[in-house]
Amino acid sequence: MDAFWAHISGSQAHPAMLLLPYAVLPAVGFPVTPFLVLLGLRFGTVWGVVIMLAVTPLHLVVSFWFTRKVAGRWIQKLAEKTGVSIPRMPENRHLGYGILFMVIPGLSYALKNYLLPLSGIRFFPYMVCAWLIQGIMGIPFVIMGRAVVQWDVKLLAVAGGIILAIFLFRRKIFGIYRRIMKL
Repeated sequence: MDAFWAHISGSQAHPAMLLLPYAVLPAVGFPVTPFLVLLGLRFGTVWGVVIMLAVTPLHLVVSFWFTRKVAGRWIQKLAEKTGVSIPRMPENRHLGYGILFMVIPGLSYALKNYLLPLSGIRFFPYMVCAWLIQGIMGIPFVIMGRAVVQWDVKLLAVAGGIILAIFLFRRKIFGIYRRIMKL
């Protein structure tokens, strides 16, 4: 494994060795975090974030299409058989509820990208809220990858601080959501 890390982070590694798996695997459920760290490791903070923001829509389009055209019908039938109702978002609340769903902690990247289209959200609001929230939450991990390469404790602390701030913000939003739902 050490040889892999040394090769993927070195300048001799072709960018496709990282970009192709990153473009495909998160859409099929592979965790996105290792790729974000590797983007920072291989391309640096700025280019790593740019690449992350450019490739993330690929995962989102595939997830939306797969849920709506393939898995959605199967999941709907399974839910009906087990007596579970799949919530539908009001038409005028797609963007707000979509952002809230993406911010609330607990579910994985891929699972959120598959579940949100089941709510009836249209494609454009889905892309906006998913890309915005997933992009913001991915930035600290790209920074972390660069900090590890440079052995920069300050940069690592900044990335950790951003992750902590995002975590606390998400918890606050979740608390507000729970209070609203009790009303």
